[in-house]
Amino acid sequence: MEELDKIKEHLRRYEPQLKDRDALREGVIKKISSSRSGLDYVFGWTEIVWLRRSMALASVLIVILFGIQQVFMTKRIEKLEKRMISINTDKVLEYQREKVIANSVLFTDLERKDMNDSIKVATGDLLDLVKSYRSLQTKYEEILKKARTDNLENKKQKL
Repeated sequence: MEELDKIKEHLRRYEPQLKDRDALREGVIKKISSSRSGLDYVFGWTEIVWLRRSMALASVLIVILFGIQQVFMTKRIEKLEKRMISINTDKVLEYQREKVIANSVLFTDLERKDMNDSIKVATGDLLDLVKSYRSLQTKYEEILKKARTDNLENKKQKL
């Protein structure tokens, strides 16, 4: 301990002599104040407590508003889905066409006066007949399309 005291006493007696203390102090202050980088200007607001807290509160409110908006949007989409026409509209329309065809056959047979040689068919059987006829018709159209494309490919290969 005595050695430390001796060193302290020695340093106090022989302080370094500066020629211009004020100029040195001003130079250090200038360097410290001019050493602020661009990031200090961009993020300097983080040191202000009330501004930092208000920004955090604003971000929380924005997230809550976004969540509420998403809930309303999903409810609207669900309502639209309920109101939408069935995806299978082609099948519904095909069924309606079949019923129209069956009804037209039934009514034309009822209007005929000579019903002696007619055969009575149940409406369900007639609808099944029309359905099978339409399915055969679509299969036939698909076969024709395939045959046309095959013919075109064969012609291209011959050329």
